[in-house]
Amino acid sequence: MTITVRLGTYNLLNGGGERWRAQAEFLRAQNLDVLCLQEAKRWDEGGYARMLGFADLLGMQAQFAPSNSHSCHLVTLYRWPRVRCTAFHPDVAEGTFHHVVSRAHLTVDGRELTVLNTHLAPFSGSSRSREADWLTEYGAAGRRVVLAGDLNVQGVVDEELEDWGVIPAELHSRHRSQLADGSYGGSDRLAMAKLVHAGFIDPVAALGIPVPRTAGYWSDAERWDHRSDHILLAPDLAPALTGCEVPDTEEARGLSDHLPFIVTLELPQADAALTPDR
Repeated sequence: MTITVRLGTYNLLNGGGERWRAQAEFLRAQNLDVLCLQEAKRWDEGGYARMLGFADLLGMQAQFAPSNSHSCHLVTLYRWPRVRCTAFHPDVAEGTFHHVVSRAHLTVDGRELTVLNTHLAPFSGSSRSREADWLTEYGAAGRRVVLAGDLNVQGVVDEELEDWGVIPAELHSRHRSQLADGSYGGSDRLAMAKLVHAGFIDPVAALGIPVPRTAGYWSDAERWDHRSDHILLAPDLAPALTGCEVPDTEEARGLSDHLPFIVTLELPQADAALTPDR
């Protein structure tokens, strides 16, 4: 027998603003067991009132991880009591990330699961690559790890943008790889390549489905449909993968500059021995 687990990641866009209640209602309809949020700006104010209100609307519990930059905090939510948090580390990289990476040790109906929630550096591929260096160890066999967040990088299998002229030149350094002569090449995917090489599984590639967009529809300055948001799985979770989806609707596009990325797992009833995560 197996148990179904649905995990999602979502960038709120500046804390959600006046959209936060509508965001919560939309996400509640996705029937998630675990949800990783990025850009939870101002969610720590007023005794964490926004975070607690959001969690209450979803019927979930929340853990908060303060960002090191721009107050782009992270929140990890889980559907208690089915999902229980046995330990939470708000900054496992000890201040070395542009934002932060948190780690939640969860049990889902008694099955162990480790969830990393992060928001990789937005302004530099080289910074994202350095952050990926810290994360690669979690892709090792023997670990039941989920890496979720706005990774600010395309998947290895994603299509290349044909005309970089649609992106202003001053923003190319955020997205493109720089060649030895100083000119720019295609999309900078080094961070993602490192994670995949380490063992992390991209659900889109594993399932062989069309690559969904999660960003690029909001701002005229970066009108480029692409996948920035990901849920990657350590190898031991690959057999449990049964689906992934991006709710790309008019309603969803009006709530944030990112769309939710959702993965469905069917976990085995019995746990095998796992390698402890640092």
